Amino acid sequence: MDDAAIDEMSAFEDHHWWFVGKRLLVSALLGDRLDRPGLRILDVGCGTGGVLAHLRARAATVGVDRSVQALRHSSRRGVAAVACADMDRLPFARARFDLVLMLDVLEHFEDDEAVVAGVRPLLRPGGALLVSVPAFQALFSEHDAALQHMRRYSTARLRRVLEAGGYTIRRLTYTNVVALPPAALVRGLLPRLGIRGGGGTDFREHAPWVNRLLINTYRLEAAALRRLGRLPPGLSIAAVAEPTA
Repeated sequence: MDDAAIDEMSAFEDHHWWFVGKRLLVSALLGDRLDRPGLRILDVGCGTGGVLAHLRARAATVGVDRSVQALRHSSRRGVAAVACADMDRLPFARARFDLVLMLDVLEHFEDDEAVVAGVRPLLRPGGALLVSVPAFQALFSEHDAALQHMRRYSTARLRRVLEAGGYTIRRLTYTNVVALPPAALVRGLLPRLGIRGGGGTDFREHAPWVNRLLINTYRLEAAALRRLGRLPPGLSIAAVAEPTA
C-alpha cells in the first residue's frame, strides 16, 4: 500500500464501520481463546494499529509491518511494541506467540503458502493462526488495485493455502456478510454496465447515523458468528487454524 492509502486507513480506522466491524469479528472468531491467561498475540501486517489497540487490554500484543508510515500511525495510536520487517525476516523467536493474526495480508503476496508457513514456527504449542482475506475474484476492482491486492479468494483456495502451509483448519467461514450486496453492485454489476468509480478505495465517510447503523449490523453479525460458528457468503473469508502435529 502506498502512503496515501495508509494515511486514509488511519483516518478511518477508529470510527468507520468497516474497521469497527473488523474488530468485532476478530473478537468473535477468537472467542474464548482471548480469555487464556498470559496470552501473547502477534499481528503480522498490523497496518496502522487499530486491531492491536483493541486487543492490548486482553493480551500482550506485538505488531509487525513492512511500512514505516503505517507504524508511525500505530505509535500515535499508543501501540508501542512494533517492528518494521518483511515477511521472510520476522524478528521473533520460535514458539513465542499464542495467536498470530494475518488480517487482509495474504492477498498482497505472490507466494501466500510461504507466508503462512513462515509464521508457523512462531506459535507456541496449542497456538493458532487467524487469517482473513477478501472473497470472490469476480469482485476484484479498483479498490483492490488501490490496496495492491494480487487476488481475492475462494474458501477452497484459502483451505489449500493453509493446509499446504502446515495447518489444520479449525474454523472456516465467510464474514462481512452485510457488505457483500453493495460491494457486488458497485464492484461487479455496475462495471459490467460500463459505470465505473473514480478510482481509489471504496472507503468513504458516511452520515453518523448511517455509520452507527452499519456498526450495529456488525454487532449482530459477530453475535451470529459466536452462536452459529459459520456465516453465509460475505465479502471476506476468515479461518482459524492450528499447526498440524
